[in-house]
Amino acid sequence: MNYVLALALTILTLATFHGSWAINHVPTAEWSEYMQMYQKTYPNTAAEALAQYYYAYNKRMIENHNNLFERGQRTFKLKINQFTDMRLVQFNALFPSITPPTTSFAQPGPETIEAPVSFAQPGPETIEAPVSFAQPGPETIEAPVSYNPSKNFGYMFSVENQGTKCNSGWAYAAVKAIEILQAQQDGDINPPALSAQNIIDCAGGARGCKSQSPQTAFDYLARYGMDLHTEGDYMNNNTQTEPGMCVPRGPMITNLAQYSSIPDGDDESLKRFVAAGFPVVVEFNPASFEFMHYSEGIYRPSNSRSTGSHFMVVIGYDTDEESGKDYWILLNSFDSTWGEQGIMRILRDSSIKLAKNAIFPSQLGKNPETP
Repeated sequence: MNYVLALALTILTLATFHGSWAINHVPTAEWSEYMQMYQKTYPNTAAEALAQYYYAYNKRMIENHNNLFERGQRTFKLKINQFTDMRLVQFNALFPSITPPTTSFAQPGPETIEAPVSFAQPGPETIEAPVSFAQPGPETIEAPVSYNPSKNFGYMFSVENQGTKCNSGWAYAAVKAIEILQAQQDGDINPPALSAQNIIDCAGGARGCKSQSPQTAFDYLARYGMDLHTEGDYMNNNTQTEPGMCVPRGPMITNLAQYSSIPDGDDESLKRFVAAGFPVVVEFNPASFEFMHYSEGIYRPSNSRSTGSHFMVVIGYDTDEESGKDYWILLNSFDSTWGEQGIMRILRDSSIKLAKNAIFPSQLGKNPETP
């Protein structure tokens, strides 16, 4: 009797596995194309088989979501990308929650800040600079209805890829914010990319690929007066810092004199500073299947039970002409194959607060108080 029962259980287990494998199977040619496109390698055949299994499973989930989009039940679409061969729990593990430094060196800016020359907006030519921690500006200054630097001014955003080996979104976001601010002030619509690896190695040190915040980058540049180099002079390799890596490889490109921050939940101040030409870095919870595979449309954050910390740059805001929905425009560091060519649109609504640990470069140049 025990033998019969054991045999039955074995048959049931094999049947279940075979059925699951059949459902989550992908043609060999499609899998090979995916591996080639995203330069995937695996330590052994078992690891590759498991990755292929999750690719097929995630592909089905993406198709189910997109069917709901086509029926008008979702406001955004999903697509296959570099993360599709991973379990959601693996993806979430790439972005552990962080605790920002308790001490901030955010400084008040000058009494007036001129609007960026090439990105000038209708309205006052100057706004009051943020008091420390970026207090709201005067009530008489209103942000324009929309601010889309790419559409309105032809700014060419370079999209970086932080990869999956190093939790470096904090550095990519901080550097990209400085790069965009520098380009706007110089009137350069196609600026050279600045080096996130420079910050990972020199500001992050031994924890450059672990739980860091953009404030670490801004403190390194503003408080200690360090230089920032281009990607051409300091190549990105998306790996942990090694001894001797923090060495200048070319001339200094820019300095950061001051940075400011915005109180959590103060999306009105976030809107005003973005419209004034300041790209703002915000912390965002990436721990969801939808964020992992975002493709296009207006993303509405889900109530995920998991939490994590990722950083993106708010570069603008607008309103969708077809649906009438307001949205934020954010630049990510997941490569141009993710989202809308590396861009994400997030629903701009009073019930969804985007300003979380929001911080931005407020004045370029050398800080006179640094060594």
